[in-house]
Amino acid sequence: MHKLLIRPRARNDIKNIWHYTYKNWGEQQADNYTESLDLAINDMLENPEMGISIEHIRKGYRLYHFKHHFVVYHLTSTVVDIVRVLGESMNIERHL
Repeated sequence: MHKLLIRPRARNDIKNIWHYTYKNWGEQQADNYTESLDLAINDMLENPEMGISIEHIRKGYRLYHFKHHFVVYHLTSTVVDIVRVLGESMNIERHL
């Protein structure tokens, strides 16, 4: 199984997602959404190629669509490296 690495920018993205959700829909929804996101990220360890390749943006990078966000990750033979978690309306290339 692959190892998981979550970069500081991705951790900050997740924190911001929680705060935004909390502000708009409350604590329970914020907790539920980020817990579901966490489960989806952990599922990537079992099936690391579940996201689509975005080689045209960055070599070795993949994109996984989770509800209203994209998990951007770099995949190696041993590591799923979560680089960013971006809103689905955000320009991925610009935010990498």
